[in-house]
Amino acid sequence: MSASEYFLEIEARFAERRGTPFILSAKDWALMKKWHEEGIPLPVVIEAIDTVFEKNETSGRRKTISSLNYCKHAVKDLWEERKAMAVGGESSAPEEGAEELVLALANDLDAVGLDAASAMAARVRELAKERSVPKIEERLIELEHELIEHVIATLPDVAELRAEILRALGDTSRLDEATRVRTEEANLRRVVRERFELPRMTLFR
Repeated sequence: MSASEYFLEIEARFAERRGTPFILSAKDWALMKKWHEEGIPLPVVIEAIDTVFEKNETSGRRKTISSLNYCKHAVKDLWEERKAMAVGGESSAPEEGAEELVLALANDLDAVGLDAASAMAARVRELAKERSVPKIEERLIELEHELIEHVIATLPDVAELRAEILRALGDTSRLDEATRVRTEEANLRRVVRERFELPRMTLFR
């Protein structure tokens, strides 16, 4: 996975969990770059982001999470935990319960009612044979990206959606072109997921 794809997936998940249009700060970009350079796997970052938002949503005092910096410690802690679990590498025992979770996710995709989601459900079911949760998570992120890109490509009103997102983002004149495009794409993916009620393709839901 390229650095650009790594950044986009993080940005898209953060946009989805926030539920509102946003623009990452320079500090956020530096943090993502640091994670990538340190070799922190994308599934670890995604899971940590989800954990931060889920804890916030169930807490008595809900905060507005407006920066990836809120997820910094969660990413660090989860990565340390996963590295410790990985000692022994391929010889380590398979993780329990993955098959049941994979099949449940496939059923949720079938329930969406989109041909593309049902086709993806069949591919997700094939992952039930995989015995490593990190490998399943990595593959699910790839499949999720593919599904959302396919849905976007077939939307008749995608131009209108992009225009709405840009209006919601406000003044983006200070952003360079690459950052503006990535920000637009991340928020478009959020809107598409919400419109079609696509499930998050992860075992950690």
